[in-house]
Amino acid sequence: MIVRRDFFPVLSMIGLIILVITGASPGGLGADQASGWAPAPLPPAEAPRRMTVPEGFAVTLFAAEPDVVQPIAFTIDPKGRLWVIENYSYPIWLGGPRGKDRILIFEDADGDGRFDRRTVFFDHGTNFTGIELGFGGVWVCATPNLIFIPDRDADDRPDSPASIVLDGWNTKAQHNMFNGLKWGPDGWLWGCNGMMSNSRVGKPGTAGTQRVPINCGVWRYHPTREVFEAVAHGTTNPWGLDFDDHGEAFITNCVIPHLFHVVPGAHFQRMYGQDFNRNLYGLLESCADHIHWAGGQWTDSREGKGHEKHSAAGGGHAHVGAMIYLGDNWPDRYRQSLLTFNLHGHRANLDRLERNGSGYVARHEPDFLLANDTWFRGLELKYGPDGAVYFTDWTDRGECHETDADNAHRENGRVYKLSFGKPRPVHVNLAASSNEDLARLQLHKNDWHVRTARRLLQERAAQGADLGECHRLLQSILKTNHDTTRRLRALWALYATGGLDEKALMGLLDDGDESIRGWAIRLLCDRGAPSAEALARFVSLARSDPSPRVRLNLASALQRIPVNGRWPLAEALVVSKIDPKDPMLPLMTWYGIEPLVGQDPIRASALAARCKLPLHRNFLARRAVTADASSGLSALLPVLEQATDAVRGDILSGILEALRGRKQVPRPEGWSGAFAKLLATHDPDVVEQTLLLALDLGEPEAFKTLRMIVADRGSPIGLRSRGLTALVERHAPDLSGELHALLDDQALRGTAIRALAAYQDSATPQRILSRYATLSESERDDAIATLSARPAWALALLDAVGNKSIPRRDLNATVARQLLALGDEKVRTRLEAVWGSIRPTSNEKSSLITKYKNLLASDQHPAGDPGRGRLLFKRTCNQCHKLFDSGGDVGPDLTGSDRANADYILERDQQLLRA
Repeated sequence: MIVRRDFFPVLSMIGLIILVITGASPGGLGADQASGWAPAPLPPAEAPRRMTVPEGFAVTLFAAEPDVVQPIAFTIDPKGRLWVIENYSYPIWLGGPRGKDRILIFEDADGDGRFDRRTVFFDHGTNFTGIELGFGGVWVCATPNLIFIPDRDADDRPDSPASIVLDGWNTKAQHNMFNGLKWGPDGWLWGCNGMMSNSRVGKPGTAGTQRVPINCGVWRYHPTREVFEAVAHGTTNPWGLDFDDHGEAFITNCVIPHLFHVVPGAHFQRMYGQDFNRNLYGLLESCADHIHWAGGQWTDSREGKGHEKHSAAGGGHAHVGAMIYLGDNWPDRYRQSLLTFNLHGHRANLDRLERNGSGYVARHEPDFLLANDTWFRGLELKYGPDGAVYFTDWTDRGECHETDADNAHRENGRVYKLSFGKPRPVHVNLAASSNEDLARLQLHKNDWHVRTARRLLQERAAQGADLGECHRLLQSILKTNHDTTRRLRALWALYATGGLDEKALMGLLDDGDESIRGWAIRLLCDRGAPSAEALARFVSLARSDPSPRVRLNLASALQRIPVNGRWPLAEALVVSKIDPKDPMLPLMTWYGIEPLVGQDPIRASALAARCKLPLHRNFLARRAVTADASSGLSALLPVLEQATDAVRGDILSGILEALRGRKQVPRPEGWSGAFAKLLATHDPDVVEQTLLLALDLGEPEAFKTLRMIVADRGSPIGLRSRGLTALVERHAPDLSGELHALLDDQALRGTAIRALAAYQDSATPQRILSRYATLSESERDDAIATLSARPAWALALLDAVGNKSIPRRDLNATVARQLLALGDEKVRTRLEAVWGSIRPTSNEKSSLITKYKNLLASDQHPAGDPGRGRLLFKRTCNQCHKLFDSGGDVGPDLTGSDRANADYILERDQQLLRA
């Protein structure tokens, strides 16, 4: 048997279809297929000596197997002890060992960098993936639950069985389990969530309609108010969370770009799938200006696939763990730098965070640590009381995609300590400190002391402690200190402990420091919608405050305000000056405005003309027409008539995007006058967009005008091509004659050949076949695809093969399958006579085809969404396959294919040429 050259692109397309249907993760090859694996990990004592770190740093072994195995997460208590989760559930979670996950406590009493005492705190857990301490116990991610294990007397033994704080996390998340617990500066417990399943989270017993949906992104939970919120949506599998010196959150992401700056209300790019809100039209990108592989497909960055070039860039696409160094042991040049582990690179990458408009940009720095051991799987890293950094090593050969079999090496695991020079032993017990001493610790250089002290003060406030003197000390820092970061620490501690009321926060809106003003806005919305007085101040700030950081917090605050009350702030933001290149502010502003458009399209349309950014004008128009084509168009026509050409272009492009694929849209009242006025402009782009809109509205003059443009060889080629595509997409009547004429026009011949597939004309086969010998290779492929679209045309094609005017080799198995899919007996007989037969589909493949056909037809499966399909095609298929005028030439052209036929689509991976 001979495999045709076009078999592999088609097979990859079918693989994509199956991935979309099943929700499976692409690129699921296991790391065991890579080359260069060591038969065993380095011995624990030798591993630190093999690691490469910057000059002056040293790695020491803190703990190793058999004292610790499978260390998936850890935290550090007020005594400086490590609380480590051993996860035996991975990789098959509920199908694997149950009740085996443990929480261990490791203490280094003599300060020599190696543990002296090991205590088993809890030993019958399942699916433990995250841990944090506070409020009298231990918080643990234990899918499907967030649990709390009480230890109020702090004797390192649970007081009672674990209680379920929240439930609803989906156990089908596989390697995307929720994780990354960390106390935020706002006093909430923050965490991450992966995308392999949809979760609906709430307190036990909460009705489904009252639960919070989340599939990937960031969430937070308040320990005393018992409130759960989704902070941000998107990415892929975030497994790393930390806060910088200004309280800004960052997550590291496993697969695709690795780092995102998290602002409440953000919606980030994701590997696949659809955001819960389909009307966002744009998603926020990574804040990193680089990737840690050498470009191309992210799956190619795994071991054994061009390892050297990817290693030079950072090692690979899979990142786990996040630490922004704010300790006091490392040199100051590393402060505010972010470290994350690179699984395939067996190393720690280092990014430098810099301000960029309202957000940040992460710059690539030399890799900080090389393990020089292919078994190294760093997962989490944190700085401790002495400023040195502890980090875990899962120590395994596998990777997250290997969840089909229980192949975890549960006998391994290490915890290391990374220090600069010889750190001075620090013995602490912050839980025994006075309130005043904890307040003074807000000035400590090492943020471990700052965060731990703040959380302890918050606990004491919740218990009713008198924090009067503590609050006076914090107020003094807030009012008199000249360091922004120290003032912010005082602000957060005051807020978490009830030391700031609304009046005090309102006063901070006039502060001279943009970070203080920004956090005052955020905290005024922390419990929900701001008061009317606060909202009025927000509007004033939106009109006058020049700081992008302040404006970003105002844009974020929009989503905390009930829709009916958003208009004043929304209008103030969009008419103010916004840098179109700002990484976050344009889209964050839109996310807050979007719900307003469907509610009041007339007001939104009027606002479109006043927007400073083209993006906002475009999205407002698009959303208004998407919500209701008739009312949206009616509201936008007066705006278009009065607007400048620049504004018209943005609004028209938004309208056209909203109407894409829609048929028989009624012309709104006042259309004729607006149409004439828009055509009279001197801007060719506006004229072209107006004609395209007129086609959607069935305007006869538009069809006539575009036909004239297409036929005029003196018109610009791009305009003619776009015009022809528009006519075909909108099924302009009686177009086949003009398409026949274009078969002698070299510039548009390929487009015309493909377009003819949409028109029934008995003259088409002969018109194409008579020119076949003069066609280019790609045009011949187009011609065969078009002639394979209808039985009568197919017979003409096969006759041409039979009389050798078309070489038999030009018909491949792809075409043969398409011809058979027509279901015409004459075509089948003629095909076998002039070309041959197709091997029958194997029983196994037939079974799979039946399975997916049933799945697609099932009422239990979500209905198809053409908009999402179009986006998916552009993102994944368009690089190789052409559809009409768009796409690559690697795979077969799909324009003339029988795309509506499920049998045809699912059977394409069987296209083999007979012997």
